[in-house]
Amino acid sequence: MKAASGHNSVLVVDVKRNSLDDGPGIRSVVFFKGCTLRCVWCQNPEALSPRAQIQLRPERCLGCGECTQACPEQIAGTPEETERTKDCRVCAACVAACPAGARRVAGVHYEADELFELLAKDEPFYRNSGGGVTLSGGEPAMYPAFACELARLLRARGIQVLIETAGHIDWADFERHLLPNIDAVYFDLKLADSAAHKRYVGVGNERILENLRKIAVSGFCNLLCRVPLVPGITDTKENLQGIAELLLTNGLERVALLPYNPLWISKRLALGMDLPYRHEALMSPEQVARCKQVFEEAGITVVVAH
Repeated sequence: MKAASGHNSVLVVDVKRNSLDDGPGIRSVVFFKGCTLRCVWCQNPEALSPRAQIQLRPERCLGCGECTQACPEQIAGTPEETERTKDCRVCAACVAACPAGARRVAGVHYEADELFELLAKDEPFYRNSGGGVTLSGGEPAMYPAFACELARLLRARGIQVLIETAGHIDWADFERHLLPNIDAVYFDLKLADSAAHKRYVGVGNERILENLRKIAVSGFCNLLCRVPLVPGITDTKENLQGIAELLLTNGLERVALLPYNPLWISKRLALGMDLPYRHEALMSPEQVARCKQVFEEAGITVVVAH
């Protein structure tokens, strides 16, 4: 997918402030809407589509029917709602009408200066903790010109900027707009085998691996690869050994492991999406330790995310 490089504004799913994840220190994490991949275990399914969507929170629903009355199409709050999402114009009338906050719009337009003002409010926390802003998603590199403008504004204030990418991106735009204007890259590697990558992620991994190689040889020094551990898919010894080999081939001796979390399942169902993969248990410490050992035996330093 060609990056939308000319956007003056983008859709943002969420801005998570005071986060201790997705980079060092206290951070604000911006979740851009839109992704070039379709991982069957996607942790942020609300960020997959580049369009705004109504996201349901069924556990909050009172069954009062206010959303149905407010909906111009009379589909909100009905048993058929998730099957008829294509009819929804995301007018948000049902969101405004809901007294329990059981609905929200996933996808709000921001201009770069507007988003900057929001993020800059937490500047003292960034400075005192060694933190900053993380651009995540979705795939933030789908919007290189916007991300570049935002990163420039932040760094002009001395705020560190980190980008998380899945690597299936336009290299020319990434090199031009982002590499000179960010402080760190978290690069996700999922599957070493291209056929398996296409089966579970939607595309082969050739472009991803080529982009990883280009970053590694570019002289950009703050690069960390991350591996999501998905039971039965990415956590196999064969796959982890393959990824370890890819890292060493590119001169990379550190990796971060992201243990599986099933919280995405309820979010996907709330969006009316199917479940191409289902595993409802957290990974045990023993399972994580087994994965960690594969990399350590290859001489790679491992960090496990919490």
